[in-house]
Amino acid sequence: MRYIIKHKTFILFLTVLWCIMNGNFLISTIFSGCIFSSLSVIISCHLPDGEQYIHSLNISFFRFIKFIFILFINIYKSAFYIIKLILMSNINPRLETVNTTLKNDWSIFFLANAITLTPGTVTINRHGNTLTILTTTDTDTIINKSIEKTLRKGVRH
Repeated sequence: MRYIIKHKTFILFLTVLWCIMNGNFLISTIFSGCIFSSLSVIISCHLPDGEQYIHSLNISFFRFIKFIFILFINIYKSAFYIIKLILMSNINPRLETVNTTLKNDWSIFFLANAITLTPGTVTINRHGNTLTILTTTDTDTIINKSIEKTLRKGVRH
């Protein structure tokens, strides 16, 4: 129980990801997400050095909510952009290397997952603060500066 209380923000994050991947926010989905997220944290804390790594995550709750809000906006904007590309038959996927100003491993982890959740982009590799991304969008729009700023201020190591 102490692991759940100690890592409640991380469990909330995992639950939101669970709901996004299930495509709904029904009570049953939220409940199952909370259970599976809690189990994941408990199991991770019992792995060698697992608790130390999870404990290194320090997220501001309000910045996390802001991150989720900005992420939803970007997902919908990107979805409409991809629909437009599909209708115009103008999809040209390519690999892009993007440098981020984030230094924290957790911040880069959240950014890479946010990029992958956004339609038209998939994070393929990470080396330091450089991400390799398969994309169909413009290079300038791959990383939203407001998400990067929110992660820089909200996730501390």
